[in-house]
Amino acid sequence: MNSVCRILVVDDDPMVREAYRTFFSRNPGYEVVDEARDGNEAVTSFRYHRPDVVLMDLQMPEKSGIDATREICARWTDACVVALTTFGTREYIVAALRAGAAGYLLKDAGGPAIVSGIQQALAGEMPLSAAVRRELVSNVVSAPERPRPLPDPGLAPREKELLKWLAQGLTNQQIGARMFVSEGTVKQYLSHIGDKFGLKSRTQILVRAIQLGVVDPTEMDPVTAD
Repeated sequence: MNSVCRILVVDDDPMVREAYRTFFSRNPGYEVVDEARDGNEAVTSFRYHRPDVVLMDLQMPEKSGIDATREICARWTDACVVALTTFGTREYIVAALRAGAAGYLLKDAGGPAIVSGIQQALAGEMPLSAAVRRELVSNVVSAPERPRPLPDPGLAPREKELLKWLAQGLTNQQIGARMFVSEGTVKQYLSHIGDKFGLKSRTQILVRAIQLGVVDPTEMDPVTAD
């Protein structure tokens, strides 16, 4: 990534685009290289500018943010698209993540949370607003038909501890600080857990941990970050 994080803002509301432009102009290390009003413009702009991150609204005229995300991620496999929207329902969340979004944030998260989310997405993590995480797992714990119990994947105590911190929305660096290990070690733990689960996505790993009872979904509220 360049020393300056180049951002494409996609939103059909000009006031929202102006707010993002003003916010990032006051944050060294970030630059809004272009703005798009709908999904079609987003795809065209991405092809021309190749930004580091796309902040993508979802409900827009002409082409939705979900369709634009799907096209961008299919044509440019290294694209980093973070959904940034007011819609926190499961249908939107699942559709955006399936389309290839690297994260899903709600607009009321605030500037610092958006910056943190961008950093997490660029680091290969999956930033999710706390309400989004809860919505994603709610169907797991409230489904009328429970799946048969899953076999124990043989998680080590430290791996179970990591999953509990992951459920709080912490970054790898923050998890490492709490477990007194390096960020690289946290990544190794996650990789080992993913191998045991047969999964790669952090969100899928979290949902599987809930299904196994390793993580309590009632404790999904984020803790205070260091």
